[in-house]
Amino acid sequence: MNGYRGWDLARHILVPAALPAYLTGLRIGLGLAWMFVVAAELLGASKGLGYLMVDGQSTSRTELVMASISSFAALGKLTDSVLQVLEVRLQPWRAS
Repeated sequence: MNGYRGWDLARHILVPAALPAYLTGLRIGLGLAWMFVVAAELLGASKGLGYLMVDGQSTSRTELVMASISSFAALGKLTDSVLQVLEVRLQPWRAS
């Protein structure tokens, strides 16, 4: 380990070795978080995209339901793309 000790060992060896697993876990957790946000908003929200979706369903406004679904999908994809960019920048040694 090139004689590293303490902080140098963590910075040069341990963090780069653990970073891929942390970032993968973060992306998976973020996907699950979006699923739970959608479920929570569908069950009991009085504001937000989930409320608009339920309101559109109860008033037979398909465009409102589709716009809510599209907004959830766009927000999810945007956050995943931000994490992908972060992965590439933090891990230049990994192949894409």
